[in-house]
Amino acid sequence: MSEFLNRISDIVWGMPTVALIVIAGLYFTARLKLPQISMFKETARTVISQFKNGEGSALSAVATSLSATVGTGSVIGVATAITLGGAGAVFWLWVSAFFGMAVAYAEGVLSIKYRRKTQNGYKGGMMYALLDGLGAEKLSYIYAALGVLASFGMGSMAQTNSFAVSLKSGLSISPWVSAVICSVVIAICIFGGSRTAGKISTYLLPVLAIGFTALTLGVIVANFKSLPAVFSKIISSAFGLKPVIGGTVGFSVKQAISVGFKRGVFSNEAGLGTTAAVHAQAENVTPHEQGLLNMFEVVVDTFVICTLTALAILSSNSLASGLDGAELVSHAVKSVFGEGSCVAVSLSVAGFAIATAIGWSQIGKMSAQYLTHGKFMWVYNIIYIFSSLIGCLMSLEAVFTLSDIFNGLMVLPCMTALLLLSNEIIKACPSSRSPIHLSRFGQDRASRKPRGK
Repeated sequence: MSEFLNRISDIVWGMPTVALIVIAGLYFTARLKLPQISMFKETARTVISQFKNGEGSALSAVATSLSATVGTGSVIGVATAITLGGAGAVFWLWVSAFFGMAVAYAEGVLSIKYRRKTQNGYKGGMMYALLDGLGAEKLSYIYAALGVLASFGMGSMAQTNSFAVSLKSGLSISPWVSAVICSVVIAICIFGGSRTAGKISTYLLPVLAIGFTALTLGVIVANFKSLPAVFSKIISSAFGLKPVIGGTVGFSVKQAISVGFKRGVFSNEAGLGTTAAVHAQAENVTPHEQGLLNMFEVVVDTFVICTLTALAILSSNSLASGLDGAELVSHAVKSVFGEGSCVAVSLSVAGFAIATAIGWSQIGKMSAQYLTHGKFMWVYNIIYIFSSLIGCLMSLEAVFTLSDIFNGLMVLPCMTALLLLSNEIIKACPSSRSPIHLSRFGQDRASRKPRGK
């Protein structure tokens, strides 16, 4: 079964999928005039303004979205990327994130432009951009269905599996006990609504991020003399500049690229459009500002958390231990801080996992509401809670493979919306160029009368 799933994952995440993400990233990078750099100061000001002024749901939406992205993909996902794709996978993870920032900006813009006002606030997501922007009703249903499946895979099972593995390795807690803990906490947040999830994320995520950053920085500083060799290895492995034992250079480079992009998207979700449903709920924010906040999320997730994780593993030479996942990260920290530090790593990873599962419960719920017109939501809630329990008891490889498949399938409908509605995205950016019509869908559809739902 695992071999069959791996084959499907390899097909879904073949070079066409990678090429589509790169092309979209290059396109928006060019059209938005290198927003990763040119908008850096404006992004910083926008983020500071949100946190300083405490602009209600805008801040909550950012926190919930970050909790959905800054999760085990930033820790365990990086560890598995290095294990499967070598040090070179880290370079391609960076490439994915750099171009992903431009894609994330585009997703943020559409999340605000194509949301809908309800009695209880706003609702939205990439499915509404497909429906109201392109009139692609069937494709919007497909995307929403994939969003529900992804919430069970990447959002629930992958996270709770990491939760259980971390607590077992660091505190010797049985996976069954972890399963009960996860199910109870997630149930409280699901039935408590998006505000409960937002409040938990707002307070929990900064503590986790600061604590994990301190641990990994400590490892990197302790091994700073090996950093030149680490960066050299990352670059040489990414381009096959050194011979590969037991295989061909071409295969090793392809593996590094594929794994790097898979884990990059798993981590920051740029190119999937999943967090658009959360961002749509933000108040007092323009499409351009939300685009900037989306780019900030990629920076925190990949260029900070993922990079620290990767450098800690490689600088400590922990890869030679033969471990994977949370145990590999624990080995790196333990090599500097001793046996007791494993507990801190386990708690950090477990905290990231539960925060991500909470954030994804809201994303999946919005996709389910779109599919069912808001009916029978209790069915989705029960399945999500049950999937969190099952995830604690499954193998790490099986869970990540399923998540990769669902993630890859979401790329095509998301990119369809982004590229065909690119003129709307470009118009939202003050410094953008004049629109270039890609197709008959390039016209302004912002005033189009919403259909269905």
